Amino acid sequence: MEDKQFIVLVIYDIVDNKQRTKLVHCLERYGKRVQKSAFEGFLTQKQYTQMIEKSQKYINPKTDSFRVYIVDNFINTYSFGIDSREKFDYFIL
Repeated sequence: MEDKQFIVLVIYDIVDNKQRTKLVHCLERYGKRVQKSAFEGFLTQKQYTQMIEKSQKYINPKTDSFRVYIVDNFINTYSFGIDSREKFDYFIL
C-alpha cells in the first residue's frame, strides 16, 4: 500500500515573507504550484509524511494558515484557466 499515490492539495497563507518563500521552496519538491498560494501533488504516503514534517518548520500556528486536502478517489475532468498546459485526469474537490 505504500506505493499507492493520491492527490494532495495544499493551500496556505503565511504572514512572514521569508518563511513563505522557504515554504514555497519546500512545497516545490512535492508538487506543482497552481496558484499563488496553492500547490497540487501526486504523492505516496511516505512523500506526504515528509512534506508535512518539513513544511511545519515554516508555519507559525498563531499567525499562519496551512491547509492540506487529500483526494484518493479520482473523477475524470479537465483543467481550465491561464495555466492549463498540463491536462490532468483527476479533479481536486
